[in-house]
Amino acid sequence: MNAPEPVASPRVHVLEILGNAIVGGMETYVNRLVRGLLPRNFQVTILCPFASPMTAALGEAGCDVVVAPITDDPKWATIQLATTLVRTRDVDIIHANLSNAHVLAALVGAVTGRACLATIHGRAMSPLDLEAHRLTENAHVTVVCQAAYYHALAVGVNPQRLHHIPNGVDAVEMQLTPVATLQSILGLPKATRLIGYVGRLAPEKGPDLFLRMARLLVNHAQDVHFVLIGDGPMRRTLEKLASELAVADRVHFTGVRDDVASLWPSLTMTVVSSYAEGMPLALMEAMIAGLPVVATSVGGVPEVVEHGHSGLLVLPDDPRGLAEAVRELLDNDPLRLRIGAAARTRARTRWPQSLCTERMAALLRQLARSSQVAMAETRPEAMVSAAAR
Repeated sequence: MNAPEPVASPRVHVLEILGNAIVGGMETYVNRLVRGLLPRNFQVTILCPFASPMTAALGEAGCDVVVAPITDDPKWATIQLATTLVRTRDVDIIHANLSNAHVLAALVGAVTGRACLATIHGRAMSPLDLEAHRLTENAHVTVVCQAAYYHALAVGVNPQRLHHIPNGVDAVEMQLTPVATLQSILGLPKATRLIGYVGRLAPEKGPDLFLRMARLLVNHAQDVHFVLIGDGPMRRTLEKLASELAVADRVHFTGVRDDVASLWPSLTMTVVSSYAEGMPLALMEAMIAGLPVVATSVGGVPEVVEHGHSGLLVLPDDPRGLAEAVRELLDNDPLRLRIGAAARTRARTRWPQSLCTERMAALLRQLARSSQVAMAETRPEAMVSAAAR
């Protein structure tokens, strides 16, 4: 007797509202999530504030991309556009990323009756996120780290509408055989040891702290250089600071690179100097590439890094502490290699991208079904039938 054919899951149409469309952690998260949802019988429409290489890539992946202003105080034209998208394209659920997107999603969800799910990518809910969440009973929140989960509970989010789904990272994305080393790209000797910062050059990420750390290390070893991979609003300020600290000849700014996965092997280690974090993807990617990590103990970082085993943690806003931890790894090859190997094992086994996508897909389906049931029960014909009974 032939086995029955598996029953395909019903299609779910998700409206992804993005509060930004730059090169950053949130955008990377959405890109990976969407590419994992599409083969699972999801349809995805993207609503974002401007077109960019990231949105072009999502369009090429099979998403319909719509552009409109998305602000903390949404414009009527954008509310109208988003509401029309939901109603005319049979959107089942709205998924918001960043606070401004959350406000818009909550308003549109309240008008259309669709469930709204907002992902909090940082370590805490902002006041704006909380206001948006309280706008409708059909709004849910998902957080990426335990610190954000307990903060959400502390500020009054209903645990029935709060979900914890950690970020994921996929080992198959890591190109561990570089086409060109960073040393060759920067014109440095092959044996140069590079300490890396990977991320946006923005205040919350602490790139200034990274430079102050570098100032304390430049005399420790002449073969050590420091590289910042990424761009952002602090770029010119940081270049000026590097000159003021007399480390400009040892510090390199690469700008945004789309080949970071192939550059990890060029680094001796990476430093996460943030003042605030959720569950940083750059940290997880460094770990899965086998790099030892020195990081500030903020937000969800201590959930990712086991101090002394898969990385070293220091207090935030402590350039001397960062320098001492980096110096310890520079001077102890066995320790550095052991920590790098442990980091790779931990990231590979605990946070595969497939698990993150699977859990998000299940939650989106669940919330889509619940809003469909709720809308069916509030249709006029259903209310008349209930009254007759």
